[in-house]
Amino acid sequence: MPRPRFKKLSPEKREQILETAAKEFAAHGYKEASLNNILAKAGISKGAAYYYFDNKTDLYVTTVTRYATELIESLNVDFEGLTALTFWPALQTLYEQQFTQFAERPWVFGVVKSDRPIDRDALSNTQLGDYSQDAEGMLESILHQGMALGVVRTDLPDELLFSLVVALDDAHDKWLLNQMPTMTEKALQAAAGQMINLLQSLLSP
Repeated sequence: MPRPRFKKLSPEKREQILETAAKEFAAHGYKEASLNNILAKAGISKGAAYYYFDNKTDLYVTTVTRYATELIESLNVDFEGLTALTFWPALQTLYEQQFTQFAERPWVFGVVKSDRPIDRDALSNTQLGDYSQDAEGMLESILHQGMALGVVRTDLPDELLFSLVVALDDAHDKWLLNQMPTMTEKALQAAAGQMINLLQSLLSP
C-alpha cells in the first residue's frame, strides 16, 4: 500500500500520479510499463517516488485498486428488489453503465483488466485483494439472486458456475478493449446486449 507521504499529497497530485500510472500500465502491461516514464510524466523524481511507494508493484496495486474500487462503487443496482422479468434487463443496464464509463476513460478499462504481477496468494494480502473479494462477493450475490428467481441454473456447483462466468466476462472484456477505440455509443449498447445473450445461454436453466 502507498506510504503515508503519498496520502499527504494534494488530491490533484495524487490523481495525476495514479492517472499517469494507469495510462502506462494500460498501454504496455505491468511487465513492459516503464516506471521512469510514469515518474517523468507525473513530474516527480525517482528518489521522491520511493517516499510514496515501495516499488513498481506497489504503485501498480495502488493504481488498479483506485480505479477498480471506483468502478464497483458506481454500479448501483438493487438486485434484491428484482423479479424474474427484470433480472436480465437490470444486468444489461449494469453492463451498459460499465461500458460507457470505460469508453469515456479507456485507460481505466485497460489497467483494471491488465495482467496481475503477483500470484493470487500474494495478491490476497494487498489492497487489490480486498477489491477482488468485493467484486467476487457482488458476482456471487447476483448469481444467487438469479437462482432464487429461477432464471439462473442450479444444476452445477456454485464454484464452477462462478468460474465460468468470470472467464466469459474476462474474454468479452478483452475483446471489447480492442474494439473500443472505434465503437459508438450504439455499438457499446449492442456489446452489452451481446454479453447478456452470452450469459443467458450459459446460465439459463
